[in-house]
Amino acid sequence: MKTHTILRLFKNNGIRLLAIGILLGSMSNVSPAQNVPQSAALSKAETSLASAAKQNKYTFILFWKDQDATTKSMWSTLQQNLAEKNSASVVAVNTGDPKEVKIVEQYGVSRAPMPLTLAVAPNGAVTGSYVKQINADYIQQAFVSPAKSQCMLNLQSRRMVLLCVNASDGTGVPNGVQNFKSIPCYKNAVEVITVSQSEPAERDFLNELRVPASQNSAVVFMAPPGVMVGKYNSSVTSQQLIAELKKAGKSCGVDGCKHCK
Repeated sequence: MKTHTILRLFKNNGIRLLAIGILLGSMSNVSPAQNVPQSAALSKAETSLASAAKQNKYTFILFWKDQDATTKSMWSTLQQNLAEKNSASVVAVNTGDPKEVKIVEQYGVSRAPMPLTLAVAPNGAVTGSYVKQINADYIQQAFVSPAKSQCMLNLQSRRMVLLCVNASDGTGVPNGVQNFKSIPCYKNAVEVITVSQSEPAERDFLNELRVPASQNSAVVFMAPPGVMVGKYNSSVTSQQLIAELKKAGKSCGVDGCKHCK
């Protein structure tokens, strides 16, 4: 059974959002895998992450302390389900290995229950966390759409997200979103992401956000650690977005906008 996962389903204003929970205390410090410095000092796990990111692959990292039956079973399941997948690589990390101290610290897993598997998307977002047990279904669920992984990465990096849903491949951003993004105390604390209704790969994600295929446009407002602030049409104003943040409490939930009035 999947327990204490990073991904949780939250309910806010009747909307279900698959977003970030708080199992690992330092997840906000996770940086994109492709930004791992390239040097001879990289550990085996860091090298695997960097290589996978360059190839647009996921990395499944198995953190372990003891080579007991549970660890061996989890490793076997990962191997069986991912060995022939061109979209992912697998690497094991002994948390007691001094060569891997950086990656253990990066993901904040030194005190986590073991064994623990993290699924890391090519952009560095953690899309799945599995303690002690894992199966084929959980592995498959860790593969998410590009827009979803972008949203998850920004939330994990303690940034708000304004997801702009368009009817076609256009990347138009509503004026209210542009105005909100231009406000000095918000501009570095929010990421604007666009997604097309016509993209099949994003349909499941939009269904999770309850944006029906019949809806031509929408703006979905998310804040860390995984709060659905609200969902609006394209006529939303920056004043509405600010009001919704204040209504949600604690400003935007990130340091960058704590001085906003």
